[in-house]
Amino acid sequence: MIHRRALLAFAAGLAGLTLLRAAPGHAQRPSASRSAVRVTREEPIVERMDFDPQRPPRGMPALTPPESGVCKTTFELSAGVSYSAERLSPTTARIYVDELDIVTRLRFDIFTIENAPPKLRAHEEGHRAIGEHYYEDAARIAGEIGRRLIGATFEGRGADAAAAQRDGFNKVVAEIERAYMARVRIPSAAANERFDEITNHGLNPIDEAEAVALAVAGAAGQARSSTPH
Repeated sequence: MIHRRALLAFAAGLAGLTLLRAAPGHAQRPSASRSAVRVTREEPIVERMDFDPQRPPRGMPALTPPESGVCKTTFELSAGVSYSAERLSPTTARIYVDELDIVTRLRFDIFTIENAPPKLRAHEEGHRAIGEHYYEDAARIAGEIGRRLIGATFEGRGADAAAAQRDGFNKVVAEIERAYMARVRIPSAAANERFDEITNHGLNPIDEAEAVALAVAGAAGQARSSTPH
């Protein structure tokens, strides 16, 4: 059995999912005082930009008239994965997850038209508040996911032993991404959609803080009702 350490990083936002991997290195077993799962929750980053509608900035999501602003929310998670690999055959391998170093991040890019009225700016800040609400427990959620995966096994297949290990590692990556985004990004997206319905995209005369609270509560109720009993 051999031991490996690899890095993964992915981000999910309005533009979809990006997945990056670094080359593997050698892993070490955790000491008695060293936790097998270590999580760092970074503070959210917020970038605000006013734009000329005749020259929209690069990277701004497309707007549908009469929209005059957008809040681009990107949830990110990177992890160092220490694992052991057992060769089952020349083309199959079994991966054992030994340690995880997880870092969570959240980024907002808020675009508003030049000379935007306060109501429009408040609406986009409402979207930011929703994202931060779901990110608040990111460290706890990532830790729970990581602890569940310690000792878990994933089988991979490939043209050779190295490819089989990569396939097994990819399955570890996919499970971390699926579990984390299901508990953070997906409910945030649902609440943001509800927020736009409640406010009619900022046109209804409702206080943004009240609309945020209603959107979060409504999304939570919808999630509970759709959960199988």
